[in-house]
Amino acid sequence: MPSLLLFFFGVAFGVQLAYWLLLRRGIQRARRRAPARERPAGTLPPLSVVVAARDEEEALPALLDALRRQTHPRFEVIVVDDASGDATAQVVRDWLATLPEDEAPSGRLVRVAAPEPPRKKHALGRGIAAARYERLAFTDADCAPHPGWLAALAHGHAACDGTPPGAAGPVLVGYSPYRKATGGAWPLRRFARYETFLAGFLTAGACGLGRPYMATGRSLSYTKTLFEKIGGFAHSRDSMSGDDDLLVQEVRRRRAAPVRHAFGPETFVETDAPGSWRAWLRQKRRHTSAGRFYAAGPSAHLAVFNGTGALLWLAPLALGGAGVALLAAKLAVQAAALLPAARAFEETDLLPALPLWDLGYALYNALVVPLGLAQVPEEWE
Repeated sequence: MPSLLLFFFGVAFGVQLAYWLLLRRGIQRARRRAPARERPAGTLPPLSVVVAARDEEEALPALLDALRRQTHPRFEVIVVDDASGDATAQVVRDWLATLPEDEAPSGRLVRVAAPEPPRKKHALGRGIAAARYERLAFTDADCAPHPGWLAALAHGHAACDGTPPGAAGPVLVGYSPYRKATGGAWPLRRFARYETFLAGFLTAGACGLGRPYMATGRSLSYTKTLFEKIGGFAHSRDSMSGDDDLLVQEVRRRRAAPVRHAFGPETFVETDAPGSWRAWLRQKRRHTSAGRFYAAGPSAHLAVFNGTGALLWLAPLALGGAGVALLAAKLAVQAAALLPAARAFEETDLLPALPLWDLGYALYNALVVPLGLAQVPEEWE
């Protein structure tokens, strides 16, 4: 029996080793493929920023201020008020009244009086239809993009236009970290940051390997032509979430456009971590519910990757010293694989406590993810 257990956990370690080394290679490739930023600002294409907002009167002022400080010279802001019960619409109107004429940004308010499920995607679709420009950028109402965010996306579009010929792209995926000093108690804030960083690592690594499957709607960009080419959100109308992940998977399935990851601190779109464990669990349940609609390939890879990672935390209990050695070796390989991404995403302060965060991530996959996969939430919260 001990030999069988050693073989069993040894296989799990081998699987983890293969995944971490492969993902590290993916990060390196993604960084090499990141669009160059060589064109003068005046020659960059304009963008339409689309934000779906529901009861966001408190969060919107910070976002609108961050958008007003964008360095890109040509863009518009479209805020879709998804039947809010607060003063969301008035906040937008007041902001629009302060915009100077004939200068960026311009903006408009789109109001949804009769919401349709899935609510966020319906709101985003209304915003896309109202957009003046071909190239779109997406973020959320509780975010604060870096001043260079739109300029970086415009550079990405300019560098990738027509590559490959006939492509209706590209899709540009960014990193959206939690702020380091705000949101919730210390353990929650740090763990939420780690989980978000790991998702960013997996996102960028998969892009670099040519197998994109995930993105974040807090920092995402694509064209109206691409949106129409894949049939809008029809591919995921049964999922309340997935306006980012499932869209990227549909783009890959149809080979409709290249998917590139943007790097550099100017591409970051920060937001606050949830203020309580309950809020974080509710948010993660909504996010993971999209996993019910993932393609078979990404679902299988995630199950194997997360399953073997969690399994190795049981190795010390089953094997004693040999199990401790396997787990320690796995964590060492993981730290080496994460280091380039941690530097690129400015998250190196998370790595010293990696064993603690990885144990939390194993418990998250064992206890929280199944709840999101078991039942699709009916409300966009």
